[in-house]
Amino acid sequence: MELLKAFVNTQIFAVIVTIVLTFLSSFFIDKIKFDRDEKIYLKRKRELLYQKMYDFAMRFEKDIRDNKCPKMSKATKDLWNEIQIESIFGRHETMEYFYDLFEDFHRSLEESNNMAEIHTENNKKILEFYSYIKNELGIKD
Repeated sequence: MELLKAFVNTQIFAVIVTIVLTFLSSFFIDKIKFDRDEKIYLKRKRELLYQKMYDFAMRFEKDIRDNKCPKMSKATKDLWNEIQIESIFGRHETMEYFYDLFEDFHRSLEESNNMAEIHTENNKKILEFYSYIKNELGIKD
C-alpha cells in the first residue's frame, strides 16, 4: 500500500496522467472535428445536387416548350444522369419531390395542348421546388 502511495506521489505518475489526459482530449477533439467536417461535406454535396436538380427542372421545362413533347436535349439528359448518380446525397423526401415534379412535367403535356398554360403551370411548380430546396438548405431571403 505504501509502495502505491509513493508511486502516486512521484513525477512519473504525474507524467503518465498528463499523457493519458492529453491523448483522451486529442481523441475527442479530433472526433468532434471529423463529425463537423463530415456534416459540411454532406451539406456541400447536397447544395450541388439541388442546384443541378433545379437546373434540370428549368432545362426540361424549356425542352418541353421547344419540342412540344417530353423529349430531352443531350445536355438535359447528361444532367439527368449526373443527378441519378449523385442522388445518394439528397434527402429522401427531396428526391421524391423532384421525381414527382418530373412526372408532373410529363403529365402536363397529356392534360393540355395550350403551351402557354403548360409553361405557366410548370413555372409555378419549379418555383415551389425552388422554395422547398431553399428551405431545406436553410437559405433565408
